[in-house]
Amino acid sequence: MDSFAHRDAASAAGESDPLSATDRADLRWGLERMLLEQARDVDAVRSRDLARSLQRALRHLPVVMLHDRRLPGGLLAEHLAVGPGGVTVVGGWSLAEVIQPLAVERLRGIFGARAELLRDGALEDRTALVAPLRQRAVAIRTALDDYAPVAAALCLDGEESVERLRPLIVEGVLIGGPKAVAELAAREGDLQDYELSALVELLDAMLPPALGS
Repeated sequence: MDSFAHRDAASAAGESDPLSATDRADLRWGLERMLLEQARDVDAVRSRDLARSLQRALRHLPVVMLHDRRLPGGLLAEHLAVGPGGVTVVGGWSLAEVIQPLAVERLRGIFGARAELLRDGALEDRTALVAPLRQRAVAIRTALDDYAPVAAALCLDGEESVERLRPLIVEGVLIGGPKAVAELAAREGDLQDYELSALVELLDAMLPPALGS
């Protein structure tokens, strides 16, 4: 997906290609994102920085972002990415707060039950980091009534070394840097351009902004 600067340059050059439905949606909700960022207080700095990192990683990709949305049951979704493959619920965590390296421990019970744990470099169990994202993904999936697939990702941000992280999957939740999360958000799928735009409209109507609540 082209940046705003690119679009302005194209317009100045006299290009007549119309914006796609995805581009029009991105223009609309990109403006909403900037207005929300200006209104937020200092407690939201980390979420705002993550939003910027995601927007940079998603540049040139057919993905529209929504931020700080109220979900059914009083939950809050920090970031929603809508692309051809469906919706991705994204939460953030500072890499500085996690002892590296991260690893997945897979357990198998005596009756065939399986479980996955996220361990940090001190072997502490950090699986609780993905639980809120799973909960929010379920809430959105239920609200959409399976209209589109819903995935979840924990985006680690805050240091240059995040780009060298090997993405992990724990209990169905991707854990990685902005680039890995962007690739998940832009995954291939069956949603056509106009369907993607309609899905953004639907989410915008169903999940109001948390600002001012």
